[in-house]
Amino acid sequence: MIANRVRRLGVFTEICSPTADVDELAGAKGVIYSGGPSSVYADDAPEYNPAILDINVPKLGICYGHQLMATQLGGVVRPGKVKEYGMADLNLTKPQHPLLKDLPFSSPMWMSHGDMVEKLPEGYEIIASTKDCPIAAVALDSRKIYGIQFHPEVTHSKFGMKILDNFIDICGCERSWNM
Repeated sequence: MIANRVRRLGVFTEICSPTADVDELAGAKGVIYSGGPSSVYADDAPEYNPAILDINVPKLGICYGHQLMATQLGGVVRPGKVKEYGMADLNLTKPQHPLLKDLPFSSPMWMSHGDMVEKLPEGYEIIASTKDCPIAAVALDSRKIYGIQFHPEVTHSKFGMKILDNFIDICGCERSWNM
């Protein structure tokens, strides 16, 4: 669904395995880590290639992807005190951030998570929160790493496509692709 949405914005997109070799991503302008039902701290958590995080392109983590990048960089993910399933009002704490450009101060986003980032890695900045998720969107601008706990790819997220569009801008992608 994420690839479909990015393609609708006119950008060619490939879906790769989380264990892909870094060479397979040569030429990529950005990487999106998707969501999933697992817990990053579980014994049966999906395998991934940690070297992908070191590729010098912008990266966006969505839900599980946000949690995976945070733990990989030294953050802590734990079960949330409140599990969010459904709509939640995303409130911007850094409305001027490029990932949040042209979003209203508060907007409905679709949440579907039981875990959440509890402690941020060094250098991360909180750029948005919800009532029950104080770390709903983050940025590590020095490495162009961004994480969001919600799902911009679903139609329920009113400004989800705008967030994906903003990430495409951060990546410097040309919007010239169509089927």
